[in-house]
Amino acid sequence: MNHEKTIDYDKVSRVYDNVRIGDPEMIHQILRDTNLNQDSLVLDLGCGTGNNTILFAEATQAIVVGIDISYGMLEKANEKTKMIPFVQAPADGLPFPEKIFHFVFMTEVIHHLPTPLSAIEDIFRVLKPGGSLCIVTQSHKQIDDRMTSRFFPASASVDKERYPDIDMIEEFLNNAGFNGVNPKTYQFRPTKLGEDYLQTVETRGYSMLHKITQEDYERGLRDLKMAFSRGEKLTYSAGYTFVWATKI
Repeated sequence: MNHEKTIDYDKVSRVYDNVRIGDPEMIHQILRDTNLNQDSLVLDLGCGTGNNTILFAEATQAIVVGIDISYGMLEKANEKTKMIPFVQAPADGLPFPEKIFHFVFMTEVIHHLPTPLSAIEDIFRVLKPGGSLCIVTQSHKQIDDRMTSRFFPASASVDKERYPDIDMIEEFLNNAGFNGVNPKTYQFRPTKLGEDYLQTVETRGYSMLHKITQEDYERGLRDLKMAFSRGEKLTYSAGYTFVWATKI
Protein backbone atom coordinates (compact mmCIF):
# COMPACT_ATOMS: atom_id res chain seq x y z
CA MET A 1 0.00 0.00 0.00
CA ASN A 2 1.28 3.46 -0.89
CA HIS A 3 0.91 5.63 2.20
CA GLU A 4 2.65 8.65 0.67
CA LYS A 5 0.77 11.90 1.11
CA THR A 6 2.18 15.34 0.49
CA ILE A 7 2.73 17.39 3.64
CA ASP A 8 2.07 21.12 3.34
CA TYR A 9 4.96 22.42 5.48
CA ASP A 10 3.81 26.03 5.17
CA LYS A 11 0.52 24.96 6.76
CA VAL A 12 2.30 22.85 9.39
CA SER A 13 4.44 25.88 10.28
CA ARG A 14 1.40 27.63 11.77
CA VAL A 15 1.19 25.09 14.61
CA TYR A 16 4.71 23.61 14.56
CA ASP A 17 6.01 25.56 17.54
CA ASN A 18 2.95 24.64 19.57
CA VAL A 19 4.04 21.02 19.57
CA ARG A 20 7.75 21.03 18.75
CA ILE A 21 10.59 22.71 20.60
CA GLY A 22 14.35 22.66 20.23
CA ASP A 23 16.16 19.68 21.72
CA PRO A 24 19.11 20.74 23.91
CA GLU A 25 20.12 17.12 24.55
CA MET A 26 20.37 16.46 20.82
CA ILE A 27 22.42 19.61 20.24
CA HIS A 28 24.67 18.71 23.19
CA GLN A 29 25.40 15.33 21.65
CA ILE A 30 26.30 16.92 18.32
CA LEU A 31 28.61 19.47 19.93
CA ARG A 32 30.43 16.77 21.89
CA ASP A 33 31.92 15.52 18.62
CA THR A 34 32.63 18.85 16.94
CA ASN A 35 35.50 21.28 17.28
CA LEU A 36 34.24 24.72 16.25
CA ASN A 37 35.41 28.26 16.89
CA GLN A 38 34.32 31.79 16.06
CA ASP A 39 35.59 31.42 12.50
CA SER A 40 33.66 28.23 11.81
CA LEU A 41 30.72 28.41 9.38
CA VAL A 42 27.92 25.97 10.14
CA LEU A 43 24.80 25.02 8.15
CA ASP A 44 21.62 23.66 9.74
CA LEU A 45 19.97 21.94 6.78
CA GLY A 46 16.20 21.60 7.09
CA CYS A 47 16.10 24.04 9.98
CA GLY A 48 12.31 24.38 10.09
CA THR A 49 11.31 27.19 12.45
CA GLY A 50 14.88 27.51 13.69
CA ASN A 51 14.52 25.87 17.10
CA ASN A 52 17.68 23.75 16.95
CA THR A 53 19.48 26.38 14.87
CA ILE A 54 19.09 28.90 17.67
CA LEU A 55 20.13 26.41 20.34
CA PHE A 56 23.23 25.52 18.33
CA ALA A 57 24.16 29.17 17.82
CA GLU A 58 23.70 29.92 21.52
CA ALA A 59 25.92 26.99 22.51
CA THR A 60 28.86 27.82 20.26
CA GLN A 61 30.74 30.82 18.91
CA ALA A 62 30.42 29.53 15.35
CA ILE A 63 28.57 31.41 12.61
CA VAL A 64 25.36 29.45 11.98
CA VAL A 65 23.12 29.59 8.90
CA GLY A 66 19.73 27.90 8.62
CA ILE A 67 18.18 26.66 5.39
CA ASP A 68 14.74 25.22 4.66
CA ILE A 69 12.50 24.80 1.64
CA SER A 70 9.39 26.07 3.48
CA TYR A 71 8.77 29.82 3.42
CA GLY A 72 6.25 29.45 6.26
CA MET A 73 8.79 27.72 8.49
CA LEU A 74 11.39 30.41 7.81
CA GLU A 75 8.91 33.19 8.56
CA LYS A 76 8.56 31.73 12.05
CA ALA A 77 12.34 31.37 12.37
CA ASN A 78 12.90 35.01 11.45
CA GLU A 79 10.40 36.11 14.09
CA LYS A 80 12.59 34.51 16.77
CA THR A 81 15.96 36.02 15.93
CA LYS A 82 17.59 38.52 13.62
CA MET A 83 21.07 37.23 14.46
CA ILE A 84 20.90 34.12 12.27
CA PRO A 85 20.52 34.24 8.48
CA PHE A 86 17.81 31.92 7.20
CA VAL A 87 17.76 30.93 3.54
CA GLN A 88 14.95 29.36 1.52
CA ALA A 89 16.18 26.63 -0.83
CA PRO A 90 15.91 22.87 -1.43
CA ALA A 91 18.46 20.55 0.13
CA ASP A 92 19.69 19.35 -3.26
CA GLY A 93 20.12 22.88 -4.60
CA LEU A 94 22.12 24.68 -1.93
CA PRO A 95 22.71 28.29 -3.04
CA PHE A 96 26.28 28.42 -1.75
CA PRO A 97 29.69 28.24 -3.42
CA GLU A 98 31.92 25.21 -3.03
CA LYS A 99 33.96 24.49 0.09
CA ILE A 100 32.71 27.19 2.48
CA PHE A 101 31.17 25.31 5.44
CA HIS A 102 33.16 23.71 8.23
CA PHE A 103 30.20 21.70 9.53
CA VAL A 104 26.71 20.74 8.32
CA PHE A 105 24.06 19.08 10.45
CA MET A 106 20.47 17.98 9.94
CA THR A 107 18.17 16.82 12.71
CA GLU A 108 15.25 14.56 11.76
CA VAL A 109 15.35 15.81 8.18
CA ILE A 110 16.65 13.10 5.85
CA HIS A 111 13.30 11.29 5.61
CA HIS A 112 11.70 14.51 4.31
CA LEU A 113 14.13 14.77 1.39
CA PRO A 114 12.83 13.53 -1.98
CA THR A 115 16.38 12.77 -3.19
CA PRO A 116 18.64 12.13 -0.17
CA LEU A 117 21.69 11.15 -2.25
CA SER A 118 21.49 14.37 -4.29
CA ALA A 119 21.26 16.39 -1.08
CA ILE A 120 24.26 14.59 0.43
CA GLU A 121 26.25 15.18 -2.75
CA ASP A 122 25.47 18.90 -2.56
CA ILE A 123 26.46 18.96 1.13
CA PHE A 124 29.77 17.39 0.11
CA ARG A 125 30.22 20.16 -2.46
CA VAL A 126 29.74 23.03 0.02
CA LEU A 127 31.89 21.48 2.79
CA LYS A 128 35.52 22.46 3.16
CA PRO A 129 38.10 19.65 3.03
CA GLY A 130 38.27 18.35 6.59
CA GLY A 131 34.69 19.48 7.21
CA SER A 132 32.14 17.10 8.66
CA LEU A 133 28.47 16.22 8.43
CA CYS A 134 26.14 14.89 11.12
CA ILE A 135 22.80 13.35 10.15
CA VAL A 136 20.52 12.78 13.15
CA THR A 137 17.86 10.20 12.35
CA GLN A 138 16.24 7.01 13.60
CA SER A 139 16.96 3.47 12.52
CA HIS A 140 14.06 1.20 11.63
CA LYS A 141 14.49 -0.53 14.99
CA GLN A 142 14.29 2.83 16.77
CA ILE A 143 11.11 3.63 14.81
CA ASP A 144 9.54 0.37 16.00
CA ASP A 145 10.38 1.32 19.59
CA ARG A 146 8.56 4.68 19.48
CA MET A 147 5.53 5.27 21.66
CA THR A 148 3.60 6.42 18.59
CA SER A 149 4.33 3.07 16.95
CA ARG A 150 2.52 1.35 19.81
CA PHE A 151 -0.68 3.35 19.37
CA PHE A 152 -0.37 4.06 15.65
CA PRO A 153 1.32 0.95 14.19
CA ALA A 154 0.59 2.16 10.66
CA SER A 155 2.86 5.12 11.36
CA ALA A 156 5.81 2.77 11.85
CA SER A 157 5.19 1.16 8.47
CA VAL A 158 4.88 4.58 6.85
CA ASP A 159 8.06 5.88 8.42
CA LYS A 160 10.10 2.81 7.59
CA GLU A 161 9.16 3.51 3.98
CA ARG A 162 10.18 7.18 4.37
CA TYR A 163 13.30 6.80 6.51
CA PRO A 164 16.36 5.35 4.80
CA ASP A 165 17.80 2.84 7.28
CA ILE A 166 21.31 3.42 8.58
CA ASP A 167 23.07 1.12 6.13
CA MET A 168 21.45 3.00 3.24
CA ILE A 169 22.57 6.36 4.68
CA GLU A 170 26.09 4.98 4.98
CA GLU A 171 25.91 3.94 1.33
CA PHE A 172 24.74 7.43 0.31
CA LEU A 173 27.63 9.01 2.20
CA ASN A 174 30.23 6.67 0.73
CA ASN A 175 28.87 7.19 -2.79
CA ALA A 176 29.03 10.97 -2.32
CA GLY A 177 32.73 10.73 -1.45
CA PHE A 178 32.66 11.02 2.34
CA ASN A 179 35.16 9.19 4.53
CA GLY A 180 35.10 7.93 8.10
CA VAL A 181 31.38 7.21 8.10
CA ASN A 182 30.49 6.45 11.70
CA PRO A 183 26.95 5.93 13.06
CA LYS A 184 26.55 6.38 16.83
CA THR A 185 23.38 5.41 18.65
CA TYR A 186 22.14 7.39 21.61
CA GLN A 187 19.28 6.78 24.03
CA PHE A 188 17.74 9.91 25.47
CA ARG A 189 16.69 10.23 29.07
CA PRO A 190 13.28 8.65 29.82
CA THR A 191 10.42 11.12 29.67
CA LYS A 192 7.02 10.80 31.30
CA LEU A 193 4.38 11.42 28.68
CA GLY A 194 1.48 13.60 29.76
CA GLU A 195 -0.97 16.12 28.38
CA ASP A 196 1.67 17.75 26.17
CA TYR A 197 2.20 14.46 24.33
CA LEU A 198 -1.54 13.98 23.94
CA GLN A 199 -1.84 17.53 22.61
CA THR A 200 0.92 16.87 20.08
CA VAL A 201 -0.93 13.79 18.85
CA GLU A 202 -4.28 15.61 18.76
CA THR A 203 -2.81 18.34 16.56
CA ARG A 204 -0.89 15.81 14.46
CA GLY A 205 2.34 17.50 15.43
CA TYR A 206 4.29 14.41 14.33
CA SER A 207 4.63 14.42 10.55
CA MET A 208 3.97 10.68 10.16
CA LEU A 209 0.46 11.17 11.59
CA HIS A 210 -0.34 13.14 8.45
CA LYS A 211 0.53 10.11 6.36
CA ILE A 212 -1.69 7.44 7.89
CA THR A 213 -5.38 7.00 7.14
CA GLN A 214 -7.98 8.90 9.12
CA GLU A 215 -9.29 5.58 10.39
CA ASP A 216 -5.86 4.52 11.69
CA TYR A 217 -5.36 7.93 13.27
CA GLU A 218 -8.74 7.98 15.04
CA ARG A 219 -8.27 4.41 16.32
CA GLY A 220 -4.84 5.21 17.72
CA LEU A 221 -6.00 8.45 19.32
CA ARG A 222 -8.86 6.60 20.99
CA ASP A 223 -6.50 3.93 22.34
CA LEU A 224 -4.08 6.59 23.60
CA LYS A 225 -6.85 8.47 25.42
CA MET A 226 -8.02 5.21 26.97
CA ALA A 227 -4.50 4.53 28.27
CA PHE A 228 -4.42 7.94 29.91
CA SER A 229 -7.93 7.57 31.34
CA ARG A 230 -7.08 4.27 33.06
CA GLY A 231 -4.03 5.89 34.66
CA GLU A 232 -1.34 4.07 32.69
CA LYS A 233 2.09 5.62 33.25
CA LEU A 234 3.49 6.20 29.79
CA THR A 235 7.25 6.68 29.73
CA TYR A 236 9.35 6.92 26.62
CA SER A 237 13.09 7.02 26.00
CA ALA A 238 13.74 8.18 22.44
CA GLY A 239 16.54 6.51 20.53
CA TYR A 240 18.46 8.31 17.79
CA THR A 241 21.35 7.54 15.48
CA PHE A 242 23.94 10.21 14.80
CA VAL A 243 25.59 9.38 11.47
CA TRP A 244 28.92 11.17 11.17
CA ALA A 245 31.04 11.58 8.05
CA THR A 246 34.08 13.64 7.02
CA LYS A 247 35.15 15.18 3.74
CA ILE A 248 38.86 14.46 3.34
